[in-house]
Amino acid sequence: MQRKRNRKNRNRTLHIGLMAVLLSASYTTTGNTGWAASGGSNTATSAHTSFGQAGTRTADRETESHHHHHAHEEGQKQAASVQWSFSPEQPQAGERTAIQLAIVDAHGQPVKSFARNHEKEIHLIAVSGDLTEFQHLHPVDQGAGRFTVDTVFPKGGKYKLFADFIPAGGSHQVAETEFEAGGKTAASEPLVPDKQLVQTVAGTQVSLLTSQLQAGRETALAFSFKDAKTGKPVQDMEPYLGAAGHVVIISENLNHYLHVHPKEGQTAGPEAIFETGFPAPGLYKVWGQFQRHGDNFVTSFTIKVGE
Repeated sequence: MQRKRNRKNRNRTLHIGLMAVLLSASYTTTGNTGWAASGGSNTATSAHTSFGQAGTRTADRETESHHHHHAHEEGQKQAASVQWSFSPEQPQAGERTAIQLAIVDAHGQPVKSFARNHEKEIHLIAVSGDLTEFQHLHPVDQGAGRFTVDTVFPKGGKYKLFADFIPAGGSHQVAETEFEAGGKTAASEPLVPDKQLVQTVAGTQVSLLTSQLQAGRETALAFSFKDAKTGKPVQDMEPYLGAAGHVVIISENLNHYLHVHPKEGQTAGPEAIFETGFPAPGLYKVWGQFQRHGDNFVTSFTIKVGE
């Protein structure tokens, strides 16, 4: 009987009832995380940019927030789709690239109205094929279902883009595309699980604690924050785009994408708890975006999920 009560308590702890919505941010370089969040300036292309067709249009998906997060897996269908284009047509490493998204409905007509989610209409995640580079952008609405944003890809090679959006009156959707950036490539870094899930970024020590990492099971991810100088738990964390933090999780093979947010009310610290579920075993990269003293920052961890 005591074991049953303990099991109930553990289950109750895991069901923290988190809201997941979309994140945010433009880029600055931070450590080895590649692009990092920056609440400063979103750069966007002008309406006069000439776009060439490029990239590989892949499956768009409609997702349910079964685990109170946005998740998507390759091959899922959805009501709207994205037509991707780049200028220049072949993105080059180290050079500014304009990305355009044209969003159309099932009849090929432009989707002209979107629900704002965490203060933005579209959240665009870009990662390199080896997951060493990460960027979170907000394309700017140019009208008639078209959104544009500028970025720089730091090295040549494979990249994948994930666009999160909600058509007005519809449900959350994720569209994706893959492409190759020209220019000098760097040796791919093999993805290995971190031995210690602790990082110090922007004067804050961030630790990641996890419950059982097993595919198909609900998992709690707890980020705790300490001041890097004093070692004391911090109580001055700040909301970032309407939430205590934002977490993006992508599998090693790039097939699984999760976007999670914590429950409302968790803002000041010293921890932020997220709840999600991993669709398959394997290695995953976890990026967390948080804000303190007016500066937002990114942490990244690699974890292994069992069967």
